[in-house]
Amino acid sequence: MRRLVLNPATSTSILEEIFEKNRQETHAHAIWVGLAIHPRTPEVLREAVFPHLFWRDLLKVLNCPAVPERAKKKVVELLQRRMERAATGEWKAFARACAPRLFPWVMKQDEPGLFGILLENPRMTETALVRLIHSPAMTPEFSVQIVDNRLWQNRRSVRKALVYSKKSDLTTALVSLKGLTKPELKEVMSTFTLHPLILMSAKALISEKDGRK
Repeated sequence: MRRLVLNPATSTSILEEIFEKNRQETHAHAIWVGLAIHPRTPEVLREAVFPHLFWRDLLKVLNCPAVPERAKKKVVELLQRRMERAATGEWKAFARACAPRLFPWVMKQDEPGLFGILLENPRMTETALVRLIHSPAMTPEFSVQIVDNRLWQNRRSVRKALVYSKKSDLTTALVSLKGLTKPELKEVMSTFTLHPLILMSAKALISEKDGRK
């Protein structure tokens, strides 16, 4: 049965039969996972399997292209309920492994050390981080950790996002200016909604660059 649920060609009728044979079994964890991510699993059956899965298994469902978006929304809701009772250590493991769509939600949690762990998540990309910086979940504390992180501190798009984010720590935004090009600094100078110190620093950096010619 495990081989069958791992085979994408297994028919819906066989998957339903496997579910019926294992619905009362407490040792059928591998089968539940297989049914949850199989492309031919009926949606009602798929959602019936979700409560049997651990949070790591639910993350597999979120990362599976074969699972419809509607089912993934159910998974996110279930994960949020499950993690309400999680200890700090479990939260850290979750932050290290979670899917990008959960990054903003993890950032909102009042758990120590999650920011730094989230930055080391292998699914964190430059695009995903820039999106986080501009999201409502952004905080000054997170901006400080970004600019101190060896993996992300020199990414130009990340530095630019830190400059423009109104939730960035001001010192962090000023430090991030130094990584921008002259055209980018001119663009900053024309954005009058930014903090006056950022505008002044951008002007000073342009003058400094001109003086090197």
